[in-house]
Amino acid sequence: MADWRVSLKEHHEGYITLEEFFKNQERLEKNRTNGEETVLTGPAREGLALLQGLLLCGNCGRALTVRYLGNGGIYPCYQCNWLRRDGLSSKDCMSFRCDLLDGAISEEVLKALCPAELELALAALQELESRDQTILHQWQMRLERAEYEAALAERRYQQVDPSQRLVASTLERRWNDALLQLEDLKKQAAEFQRQEARVATPEQKAKVLALARDLPLLWHAPTTQAKDRKRMLRLLIKDITVDKPANQKLLTAHIRWQGGACSDLSVQLPPNIADRLRYPAAVVDRVRDFARGSIDAEIAEEFNQEGRTSATGKPYTAKMIQWIRKCHGIPSAVLRKPEELTVQQVAKYFGASDSVVYYWIERRLIHARRLNAGMPYWITLDKADEQKLRNWVRNSTRVRNSKSSLNPAVGGAL
Repeated sequence: MADWRVSLKEHHEGYITLEEFFKNQERLEKNRTNGEETVLTGPAREGLALLQGLLLCGNCGRALTVRYLGNGGIYPCYQCNWLRRDGLSSKDCMSFRCDLLDGAISEEVLKALCPAELELALAALQELESRDQTILHQWQMRLERAEYEAALAERRYQQVDPSQRLVASTLERRWNDALLQLEDLKKQAAEFQRQEARVATPEQKAKVLALARDLPLLWHAPTTQAKDRKRMLRLLIKDITVDKPANQKLLTAHIRWQGGACSDLSVQLPPNIADRLRYPAAVVDRVRDFARGSIDAEIAEEFNQEGRTSATGKPYTAKMIQWIRKCHGIPSAVLRKPEELTVQQVAKYFGASDSVVYYWIERRLIHARRLNAGMPYWITLDKADEQKLRNWVRNSTRVRNSKSSLNPAVGGAL
């Protein structure tokens, strides 16, 4: 239009008015998704992403796109990958699930509408009442016109000369037609008043007022399509700028409403699967405290008695406690007494193999204790047992003697 040299408005009759033409051009421009100056797409489309066409990236300023994942695209997500596509970044600006932000924005919209619900309902009620009163007034005027026509026809018939039979017959027929038309119009007016006067009774007024309270129910109703919800949002929200700080599970949405007001909203993102399965610091500290004097099985039993569950919701086991200690560098409990020896130490002391020491333990030739199955044996030697075992090794033909480099004191640790 800037290049038009001549503009003759209403030069000839058109199919549509100039105002309708401008409105159509504006709608077509909003529906474009590849315009030079278009940042956000205006039209609401079918899809589960509620904020499609309303989101701006707080990092690069471009529009967030929708990507549908899963079988049939039932898991939509918002993402901004303009910088990565242009080779200016090695990763996307942001990417998150649609339902995380859609639910928060929906609650914010319903909160914004709560103060105006009653005002909107009363305005709708007044508009309906005014409309009904206008229509009833029109029917009343039509009835008055019909009554006047019938009365006029009656006067003309009464004033005619009886000798003029042809004229009298014509006026009588017109009078009868006017009476029939008046009667039919009265029936139509009564039928219209019965069907169209929707707010004539207090019960009907109460139903109209209840629409304001039913707005959340209408919004969450399964029969309300996603496209209708998007259209509702576009009547209230102009755009939303989303920021996602680095290394934080947090979204900050800056909402710009159609009236010019602005508001901020923070949404906490769920942790990653590794963070969800990671044991909290309180559990690790308790394991560290218990590990000073208890074994893994005892710690697991204590946790289960307290009603605690693991990161996956299962009862604690000794292997879980062992895994926690391994990941966080927690040493196991030192429950061996200073005077007790291990199987390897006893075998090295007597110059025998470990199997020989286990044979002595099975035959109860030496005193050994073990806390639980799978735990190592701890052996206590006295002078009598030491001399007896030395004689056993010296006189045995199956045990090969080896040089003993250690000569610990009897009853002491090596």
